[in-house]
Amino acid sequence: MNISLTIMIAVVIVCIYWAIKAGRGKNENMEEWALGGRGMGAIVTFFLLAGEFFTAFSLTGLVGLAYNSGIATLYIMSYISIACIIGYFLLPKIRRYSKKHNLISQGDFFEKKYHSPFLGKLITIVGAIAIIPTIVMALKGMGLIVSVASYGAISATTAIWFGSIIVLIYTLISGLHGSSRVALIKDLLMFGVLVFLGLYFPFHYYDGVGSMIKQVAEVKPQVLLFPETGLSLVWYVSTVLLMCLGLYLWPNSFLSTYAAKNDKALRKNTMLMPLYSLMQLFACLVGLTAILAIPTLSGAESDLALINLVFETFDPWFVGFIGAAGLLASLVPCSVALITIGSMITSNIYMPLKPNTSVRKQMNIARLFATVAAIISLYASLHSHGAIVFLQLISYNFIMQLFPALIFSLQKRTFVTKQGVISGIVVGVSLALYSAATGTTVATLFPNLPSFILDINNGLYMLIINAIVTVAVSLITKKTTAEAIILERRIG
Repeated sequence: MNISLTIMIAVVIVCIYWAIKAGRGKNENMEEWALGGRGMGAIVTFFLLAGEFFTAFSLTGLVGLAYNSGIATLYIMSYISIACIIGYFLLPKIRRYSKKHNLISQGDFFEKKYHSPFLGKLITIVGAIAIIPTIVMALKGMGLIVSVASYGAISATTAIWFGSIIVLIYTLISGLHGSSRVALIKDLLMFGVLVFLGLYFPFHYYDGVGSMIKQVAEVKPQVLLFPETGLSLVWYVSTVLLMCLGLYLWPNSFLSTYAAKNDKALRKNTMLMPLYSLMQLFACLVGLTAILAIPTLSGAESDLALINLVFETFDPWFVGFIGAAGLLASLVPCSVALITIGSMITSNIYMPLKPNTSVRKQMNIARLFATVAAIISLYASLHSHGAIVFLQLISYNFIMQLFPALIFSLQKRTFVTKQGVISGIVVGVSLALYSAATGTTVATLFPNLPSFILDINNGLYMLIINAIVTVAVSLITKKTTAEAIILERRIG
């Protein structure tokens, strides 16, 4: 067994032990298992929410994106920072409402707001479909990193199998208590690794960040400029706008918000998160360094830019810590996602059918659904090729369709009806499915339009159509409902 693999195994054992210890004796009901008893303080909430946004993608896909697309990669830092401003005002409202009405899942929130059990079920289905691809991508990223970091001692398939088993075991036993503790270790390790590498590599290969950028500008200047079409400045702005609106719409973000101890914990989290997002900048610096240091990477190979630089520069023991960081960066979001799926299906689909289910049985049912989700994700990770690409394309657009419903629900007296919300979500999701399945975009439908219109992120168009349908159907149904009430009173 090489030293790199030994370090990865040691880190995993420590994390599993800490996770199981954290949840021991604290998971007697759904609120404890899924929400940590709603007692997560500012520090734990910070790492828990960060664990959902910063995954193994920061070590693989983000570095590869910087390698191929350069400056366009900075959209990630931009949208997270802007979204935190929204979160500062939004998250406390969600937390207070959830505590007042004892909500468990995201579906519960919308069901209560619009007095529609059907809407709660629809939200649950949309959320589950959107989350599964994120679990699959995390597992596949983990398999890639562990396989390479172990110097081939563990294959990607074996790593995915063991990773899935590990995350399922500590998730079922410890719930959110365990996930929050592992998130702390994972984020400290990830942040330390990326900051160090983001600064070390430019100085090691080019005598500084400025010198590195200057040399990249001479050899491959296009990666430091926005092109006139495609990933243009218009694409950048529209993508930042779209994604900042959707950052806190994920069901697992709702779960972490419910788990917060108070509003102060959430506000502190949103104030600190932009600083944490600087981690993405260091990942971009690694990607830019690799452009000249490893110029032969192409396609999916660019995802290995960071690990290849580490191989060429450091001893195996350091590679082991990179592998451990990638492993934990996958386990934490997978764990929270499984808890989310298990709790929301139990709360919004199973419980309405079996309202007299005991507290203990609710826990077992939630764990069963989490297990089923883990099995589906494992199968998709091992056998997916084009299919997961399809799911990943629609994942974010699926979640974005909840934005109009959320914003209108926060008004004290909203004119929006449950029929309008349901219609908007159905139309938006249908457009996302159709676009992903056929490749249809505004550019394919109207290729002669100006580029500044064609470059707007297509998800933004779907969101606008959703909002229009929501408002239009709400005005119609609100008028119809009012007329029916008047008629009923006259007859009575």
